[in-house]
Amino acid sequence: MKTFRQHVAERRLNEAIVRKGAVASYAAQGKKHGDNAVRSYNQAKLTLQAVRKTQSTDTKVDALARAFIDLLDGLVLQRQQIGSVSAQITALAML
Repeated sequence: MKTFRQHVAERRLNEAIVRKGAVASYAAQGKKHGDNAVRSYNQAKLTLQAVRKTQSTDTKVDALARAFIDLLDGLVLQRQQIGSVSAQITALAML
């Protein structure tokens, strides 16, 4: 029976595959966050366009609040996208 150290010594990792997998994972995550940010920004835009010609001040204020929340969600998602890209660069450099 092999010891744990013998098993680890015999086992070889293909670093290129590990690197590509890590980078691809972070790239996909960054794209997902970017797409979600765009979706939030477009939702805010649609909300504002829908009430542009409305005369009611209350309706406009409510729409502004919804649009502002969508914009903030988009900014949070954009920050997550930046974090994913930073992790992608770090994975490239470290591996």
